Amino acid sequence: MGSNALRLWLIGLLAVAAVVSVVGNKTHSPFVGWLSFAIFLGALCLYVTWRRTVLNERRESRRAEADEARARPDQ
Repeated sequence: MGSNALRLWLIGLLAVAAVVSVVGNKTHSPFVGWLSFAIFLGALCLYVTWRRTVLNERRESRRAEADEARARPDQ
């Protein structure tokens, strides 16, 4: 899964956590409040995964550019 797809999942999960939090506050339900916190923690884990994916993609891109530059004959 690419970084763009992970970013979309992250945004969606944060939106779900926000909606569940509002519902929990409106209904004064501690269970729904904890559920929103658990969803937020899941989004936090997804954020870390997304950042690692972005960094790995950048490293691979730089390596490919460096390899391509080495493969060219001097002009």
